[in-house]
Amino acid sequence: MKQATILQLNDLNQHFYKVTAEEFSKTRSFYWKGWGELIEPLKEIGKNHPQLKVLDIGCGNGRFGEFLWKKSIHKKLVYHGGDNSQELLDFAQQRLGEHSFEKNLFYLDLINALIKDNLSEVLPQKKYQVITLFGVLHHIPSQKLRKKLFSAIEDHLTNGGIFVFTAWRFLNEKRFEKKQLHPGLVKIDPDELEENDFILDWQRGLTAYRYCHYTSDKEVKELTKNTSFTLEKEYTADGKSGNLNSYQILRKP
Repeated sequence: MKQATILQLNDLNQHFYKVTAEEFSKTRSFYWKGWGELIEPLKEIGKNHPQLKVLDIGCGNGRFGEFLWKKSIHKKLVYHGGDNSQELLDFAQQRLGEHSFEKNLFYLDLINALIKDNLSEVLPQKKYQVITLFGVLHHIPSQKLRKKLFSAIEDHLTNGGIFVFTAWRFLNEKRFEKKQLHPGLVKIDPDELEENDFILDWQRGLTAYRYCHYTSDKEVKELTKNTSFTLEKEYTADGKSGNLNSYQILRKP
């Protein structure tokens, strides 16, 4: 995929979240059921550290940070949440402002950081014990850039730390078939897209479109192939079907 197309898709998604931020945040007011599987692993890793430093890439309205606090994951939680939507970061600030744990919410244009190889420069610190990537992977254009992201995450994780990500399995639900649009409608050259790339309509009373990639099991294996990560646990959860997200808990030796 050409860099120009990657930037086009990134712009499309940034506009999507600018337009839908309030409505989108309302649809993300609850905790994902799949997070329940993370409570014990996170508490366990926290036993070895005076602070538990968590980086939540694509933090949205900050609900995972609130989840960590309410589940008493660590008495000294340090939560850093980055997102490319300032509107969602504002909702996160409102949501987390009253909680007394250390937090840093910051603007993160992940795609541009990966293209420019400067993710280290835009993150608040160099290393974390926990890094999460929820509802983000499908917005990263091209398998090449997704591999680059996984490599960067490995670099910013402490030895013994864990990386948790989800792959959104939206093709598992028929309702998303009706939301698929021809890329040409948003001035994207379909020949530039990769297999399982889609443009989806929001269809909630607002005109907004987003780029989403369906990450297959094969692609997930490719993403971790050249890293040191070891698979601790794999499971599906969330949505009415209980299989809308595929989770992987990975550990860096």
